[in-house]
Amino acid sequence: MRLDPIDSQIISMLQNDGRRSYSEIADTVGRTEVTIRRRVKKLIDEGYIKRFTVVLDPLKIGRKIRAVIRVKTAMKEAAVISKKLREFHEVNEAYFLDGACGLMIMVTVDDLTELKTFLETRLGRIPGVGDAETCIVLEEIKSAF
Repeated sequence: MRLDPIDSQIISMLQNDGRRSYSEIADTVGRTEVTIRRRVKKLIDEGYIKRFTVVLDPLKIGRKIRAVIRVKTAMKEAAVISKKLREFHEVNEAYFLDGACGLMIMVTVDDLTELKTFLETRLGRIPGVGDAETCIVLEEIKSAF
């Protein structure tokens, strides 16, 4: 399936507000509500839309510190590292990167003590995890969500 301009417009509208009604989308793109429902279902079935979710502001729910952590890893342990990172509630995002970049992790924690504990007793104990460089986020300039 290839995205046409209507599908792209539907996706854009849902990215901006996932609760937007099908009738509102239909009015905006000039199609019927039934057509929009069918297109959204197809976008889901084809894997273009992975899920609908709620994005919380971590600072408003008590999480005070966000950090980006760059980690050197042993690639032979990638499967073990990936599995463990999915289990950690502190981890919001994690990516294996090409070249010498290794692994990039975005975490959110309550305070510096929790960050230190995460680095030492959780991340640092995963087989294949090496040196880590941690950068604390001072200000969010732009986010995908």
